[in-house]
Amino acid sequence: MANVRVILNRSGMREMLRSKEVERDLLRRGKQVAATAEAIGHPPHEGDVDYYAVASRGSTRARCVIVADHPGALGQEQEYRTLGTAIDAARL
Repeated sequence: MANVRVILNRSGMREMLRSKEVERDLLRRGKQVAATAEAIGHPPHEGDVDYYAVASRGSTRARCVIVADHPGALGQEQEYRTLGTAIDAARL
């Protein structure tokens, strides 16, 4: 088997990683993870934990963050690993 060497075009890769299409796809995936986290989440002591996805473009790439909007969300994540399980369950 022959060795193949690939040389990436850095500016082209940066342009692709910052594209609206990549940002849109990350947001779609993030919403899927957030919905899965809400479905499998364990209720905190008071109220509901709301999960939502936020996508943005930085200087080098697009990114998506899943936010758990509740003061007890950190303890819930520590005890039940809700977001980590949601990523696995969303099958991305």
